Amino acid sequence: MKGCARVPVRVDPAGGGTDAPPYCLDHGGAVVNLAVQRHAFAMVQQLDEGAGVALYAMDINKGKSVLSIEQLSETKDLEFLGAFVERLAPSGDSLLLVTETDVPAGSGLGGSGALGVAVVAALDQLYGRERTPAETAALANEIERQDLGYPGGDQDSYGAALGGINYLKYQPGGGMTRHRIKINEPTCRALEYQSLLIYTGEGHVSATIHEDIRTSYALPNSPTLHAMQILHAQADKMAAALPEGDLKAYGEALSESCRQLYRLHESCDSAEHRRYFEAIDDCIMGGKTCGAGGGGFLLVLTKPGHRRECIGRIEQLGGTVWPVVIDWQGLATWVEPPWDEAEVRRLRDLAAVNS
Repeated sequence: MKGCARVPVRVDPAGGGTDAPPYCLDHGGAVVNLAVQRHAFAMVQQLDEGAGVALYAMDINKGKSVLSIEQLSETKDLEFLGAFVERLAPSGDSLLLVTETDVPAGSGLGGSGALGVAVVAALDQLYGRERTPAETAALANEIERQDLGYPGGDQDSYGAALGGINYLKYQPGGGMTRHRIKINEPTCRALEYQSLLIYTGEGHVSATIHEDIRTSYALPNSPTLHAMQILHAQADKMAAALPEGDLKAYGEALSESCRQLYRLHESCDSAEHRRYFEAIDDCIMGGKTCGAGGGGFLLVLTKPGHRRECIGRIEQLGGTVWPVVIDWQGLATWVEPPWDEAEVRRLRDLAAVNS
């Protein structure tokens, strides 16, 4: 059989960055995120003994083909996918892993975190392992942070795996508690209708930004630390506002979070994003750059009755607009019949040619 998984990406309206060390270990942290219906997919099946390992990322048309799992770490090509296979597949197995995501690289929507969760879940399906969504998120984040050494926090993995709207509270010294934010039907529909995701075409490299933030955080009288403290407070404010249906307070927290995100470090700021915000300022109740900043998507909450005008202005600037629909399910897994021999051959050829 073929193990399959689908995982939504997350949007981080408040508190992003306070989930990452050293701040979360020193002071605790708080994040509000919501899963949206843009997804990462993973499909994996065993091949005949001795066939080797083939990885193919369909959305970016990149592949990797090696004779054994042990050879996956010999090159940087698709090292992200390779690290998950190395950790979770038995030595000596032959595999074909195919992935696809609905979001561009550098989107600020936690695409790599969602993809990691999908790959863990698909491999678990293949090998008959059982984990809760939270356990899957924890393992995916561990592989990304420890095995690969990528900097960052864990909200991307948990937001993707759990789905819905989450309030993640981090304790000083370590530990995190997860709370599902419950909103009523009218609030949900208004939030979805008034929210827009905006892509300017400008990506960001979160690893570099995270290093910049950590360097600035260590400075005496660090402005980064002050910004983190306000980001923390805004997440708490937003978590209180949403169950009450207070979208005005939600929008205020969204905008204040954006201001503090830009104050974390100059690499988090974006002149292009500021240009978009200026063009739609009178149409929105709040807005924020997604992810670590410096590029990627914007999330905005439009004023009632101004959604269409806001979309028109964004498109005149050359931006792409996505509607926001909350994915309440989170991680979804299933098994399918295996690819037939012709499809396996085609996918393995793509992996080899595009390596």
